[in-house]
Formats: sequence, C-alpha cells, structure tokens
Amino acid sequence: MSVGTVLNKLAETAEHTAEFAREFGDQNWVDMNETEAAGWRKTLADLETAAATFRRTVNLIG
Repeated sequence: MSVGTVLNKLAETAEHTAEFAREFGDQNWVDMNETEAAGWRKTLADLETAAATFRRTVNLIG
C-alpha cells in the first residue's frame, strides 16, 4: 500500500470520526455543560484539521 493510499485512508477515517462527533454533539449539546461542549468542539476541530492535513499531504505527494 502506498503512502498516499494510507494517508487517504487516514483522512477518510478522520472525516468519518468528525462526522460522528458532530452528529453526537448535535444530539447531546443540551446535556453537556460548557466544559464538555468546549471539549467536543475542540475534538471536532482537531479531527477536521487532521483530515485536511492528510488530504493536503496526499495532494503534495500525488
């Protein structure tokens, strides 16, 4: 498996995980306190950043 393929799979995984986190957060914001909500927002942002970074790296390689 090439490095580009691996990075592409990592990007897909990060995107799917971010989608799950976003949906979970949307359904549970009312049950979270501000600290928990801030944690979810940071996690979501980190996952989206990771996915974008993997995609940019694939584009640089390919």
